[in-house]
Amino acid sequence: MLWVARSGDDRRNGLRTWTLAVTSQGLAYLLLANAGRLPVLATAVLANAAGALSVALFFVAIRQFLGLRVDARWLVAMVLLVTAVAALAGADYAGATIFNGFVYGLLQVLNGLALWRRSATATATTATSLWQMHRVQRALALLYLLMGLVLPLRATALLLKGTSYAYLDGPLAWQEPIYVFGLLFVIATNLGFVQLCKMRAEAEVRLQAMSDELTGLANRRALDEAMAQALTGALHTQLPFAVLMVDVDHFKAINDRFGHHTGDLTLIAFAHALRAGLRAQDLCFRYGGEEFCVLLPDTAADIALLLAERLRQHVALPARENADEPIPAVTASFGIAVWQPLDTADALFGRADRALYRAKKTGRNRVEIDP
Repeated sequence: MLWVARSGDDRRNGLRTWTLAVTSQGLAYLLLANAGRLPVLATAVLANAAGALSVALFFVAIRQFLGLRVDARWLVAMVLLVTAVAALAGADYAGATIFNGFVYGLLQVLNGLALWRRSATATATTATSLWQMHRVQRALALLYLLMGLVLPLRATALLLKGTSYAYLDGPLAWQEPIYVFGLLFVIATNLGFVQLCKMRAEAEVRLQAMSDELTGLANRRALDEAMAQALTGALHTQLPFAVLMVDVDHFKAINDRFGHHTGDLTLIAFAHALRAGLRAQDLCFRYGGEEFCVLLPDTAADIALLLAERLRQHVALPARENADEPIPAVTASFGIAVWQPLDTADALFGRADRALYRAKKTGRNRVEIDP
């Protein structure tokens, strides 16, 4: 099914490598299951080579997903070494199992540590989706760490019994827990990794849907969600927040004089300046056209006025006539509304719009606040 559902994006998130790993793993199990029916070369050497290759590919896929570098030389050496040991052991499979247990156990521990320590959830757009991805990743990490413990323990037990011990014919009470855990491990890690890739893809799609394509700022849909959260938070804490409506002055004249391409470049430069002038906790959105909106959490009227005036000076861009892409001088007008207990989103936006209209009517490049 991974092959059937494959896409170009699978190369970026590691799922294509994971698919190759599952394929190699399936081939290894198929060969091992036919021990006694096929030549030793197939059931010992080729099966162990395919198994080692699958372990290496799982290792690579996890690191691709996490954005970590991989030194392929060590993995190639591991595959060759496992294959050589299997060839030397031949039908005495216990020796190869002991060696593989320590080698594979180490790689599983490394997988578990990488998944536990490294966050791959930067694309999550909400705290809920961030926690969900974090939870799945931690569950995968625990599975790998547990397998990294089980494999060396089994190898140690076999080592104590000697390499001639035919453990496949041993008591079921000793084998069943290991093989049941192995089966659950294969199912859970495959489903878990696919789920991580799915959640990341959903987060990326959501992020695109919530972003303005031109400026890279959050868009109107994201603003509506953020406003709803801000209203809920303010009702709970009774701490005010402020809404700034920001309008680029004389933007139509810029488009008419310089063309729409320069107008787009102007909006991009203005958006970058606007975002750079905010505090870490402030949220910036493109409201539409040349109009932007800023949410200032836990901000009273006097602080909002101070921040808006500072922001007005920060976003005033001088003309760039000598640049490869000339941009005219830019200023902006600001309207402020501060939350009051009975406010709705429409009421806040309406008051901020009225303040913005006064700023534009009384000369532009200024800040006004709704009383």
